[in-house]
Amino acid sequence: MPYLDVIDGDFSFTAPEVFAAQDADWFADSPLGMLVLRHAEAQELLRDRRLDHGGDDYLRRSGITAGPIHDWWVPMIVNQDGADHRRLRGLVGRSFTPRTVDLLRPFIRAATEELADGITDETEFVDAFANRLPLAVMSELLGVPAADHDVFSVWSSDIGLIFSLAADGATADRVERAVAGLDGYIDGLIDTKAEHPADDLISRMVAAWRDDETVSRPELRNLLVTLVFGAHDNTRHQISNALVSFTEHPAQWTLLRDRPDLAGRAVTETMRWRPSANSVFRRAITDFTYRDQPIAAGAFVTVAVQTAQRDPRAYPGGRAFDITAVRDAPLLQFGAGPHYCLGAALAHAQLEEALPILTRRFGPPAITGKVTWRPAIGTHGPDVLPLTFQT
Repeated sequence: MPYLDVIDGDFSFTAPEVFAAQDADWFADSPLGMLVLRHAEAQELLRDRRLDHGGDDYLRRSGITAGPIHDWWVPMIVNQDGADHRRLRGLVGRSFTPRTVDLLRPFIRAATEELADGITDETEFVDAFANRLPLAVMSELLGVPAADHDVFSVWSSDIGLIFSLAADGATADRVERAVAGLDGYIDGLIDTKAEHPADDLISRMVAAWRDDETVSRPELRNLLVTLVFGAHDNTRHQISNALVSFTEHPAQWTLLRDRPDLAGRAVTETMRWRPSANSVFRRAITDFTYRDQPIAAGAFVTVAVQTAQRDPRAYPGGRAFDITAVRDAPLLQFGAGPHYCLGAALAHAQLEEALPILTRRFGPPAITGKVTWRPAIGTHGPDVLPLTFQT
């Protein structure tokens, strides 16, 4: 069985040896345990009720058994199943609907145009655009004051390192500071919205919480911290990842400029090709056998999302980047079943509105300096992306 060292700082889910392992079998071994490499098996296991999210065990493996990270992560909605998950998701779902996302599209377009005005011949794209667009959208959606963007940006970025604890022993300190900061800030925001409600998601969730009393205040705070993290960090990396993909395929950028009707397919393709959620994991809650492989209770199964989303068995021609292709197999980075990501539609809408504007206003992007990356496991994307846009 191939062994892939996914926590090595230089590891890539698209390295030749990873695709060779995918061609040979549906899984490989890794420091994290079983690593699922093919799409069909990944999709089945993400839906398998013999697996859960294992939030407590995940932290325990990184030496965290108490404290701010533990108190946020373990009761988080993604680590709940059954009735508790439905109860928590119901509070968000009543306020965060497809109509809510569609109503944000004019704002997304206006924010994109304004940010594009500030892009120069050579720009650090993460700071100039990828970080700022989801912050602006998050603030418009949630009702977070724009004056708090800078401090929010640091917290909501650092909290995303929760999925990369195994890659760096110092990461936990950054995550803990971010959780503590966001907890305190959101507590104050709940009080403000309770006294002075407005037309925003937090006000609606606070009103529903007070009316129904089905969710406790700590649960409400946890939900809102998680929403802030999901609405910002994942999307900023996905936007940056899309631009990196177009630096490698400039003709596809030009094609999108000439055919803005391809925006929806282009977004799906950029998410498939270089997802911000590079890997997702599950924990076995019982001993079972899957495709002749025994999986012990307590063992973790990690889906290599980026590798599986290039699996030619699921996506014909999937090892090529093509914004004209119709990709029928579902993306894996948003999960599956009851835990399918609530923010998937919002992330898609931001890229679907932003990419046609950027391709209309600028030539194909090219990297002009050193790109620094998040670890391969967990939320993945560049922290620094120096670009120029060709004429």
